[in-house]
Amino acid sequence: MLANYKICMGALTGTTTATTIDIPINMRYQIVDNGELIERIFVEDETQKAVNPILNYDKVRFVPLDKTSRNISNVTYSLSFLNTNNTLVIPSNYSDIGYDNDDIKFERNNFKESYLNLAFYDSDNALTQNLVTEIEIYSFLDETDYWKPGFTPTGFVGGLPKPASQIQVKNTVSNPLTMAKADYEGFYIYNYKDEYTVGLPKYLYMKGTYYNAKNGKITNLMTESTKKPIEQLVNTLYTKYKLYRTTTGFYYVVDNTYSTNVTYTNSIVNNTSDVLIKLYQIQAL
Repeated sequence: MLANYKICMGALTGTTTATTIDIPINMRYQIVDNGELIERIFVEDETQKAVNPILNYDKVRFVPLDKTSRNISNVTYSLSFLNTNNTLVIPSNYSDIGYDNDDIKFERNNFKESYLNLAFYDSDNALTQNLVTEIEIYSFLDETDYWKPGFTPTGFVGGLPKPASQIQVKNTVSNPLTMAKADYEGFYIYNYKDEYTVGLPKYLYMKGTYYNAKNGKITNLMTESTKKPIEQLVNTLYTKYKLYRTTTGFYYVVDNTYSTNVTYTNSIVNNTSDVLIKLYQIQAL
């Protein structure tokens, strides 16, 4: 801000040797233009927009452990569905969801192309959550689904699959380092390496959905077997997983306190555990 002063020389007497003019100075400053803001904020922001961010898409696999840090040999997802009488069958067999013996015996596409989808979210709040990763586990037969030679009931042949009414709807994925004959897809969880720091775990919330290629139905699953009021269903949809990094590797633990559908047992492999995760078709009151 400028102040104009006019000095009349005639007003000064001849004996005046010095004249003092008071100039008021305000110590409060104000920006005359936006030059500083342009330099400090606008230019910096626009520079960041013009430069492509550097993202590390390197993924690592997380190995399952139990809550005492023992290795896991088998992770089993056991599924239960409503029958035609709208009654929950625990556990369900393949005959309960529309499969016949030939579907199983010949491993038809309607059996092999059915799968369990595990969707992992960064929160259990359905309004704000983000999908982090997904795992698809396709239907398959394991050793327990076949008749053992020498232990086969009359009318059945050893080495062939059991009837659909005697094979549970389950997916067991195993540790390839300890289990020689098993299915391994879905045993590990994969996520971005740079998102994890030693000592700072992250939590993912898994929601299960079963895709039945026999009848075309998609069934949402929950963690409890009892009917819930529809406003309470959101509290029974997720199973909690803890993912963390140590100086030796990346690991995950299935939380058996967040929900009641997780059980740990001793495995047939020495000094390892198995984990059973039960999922049930959604029932609402």
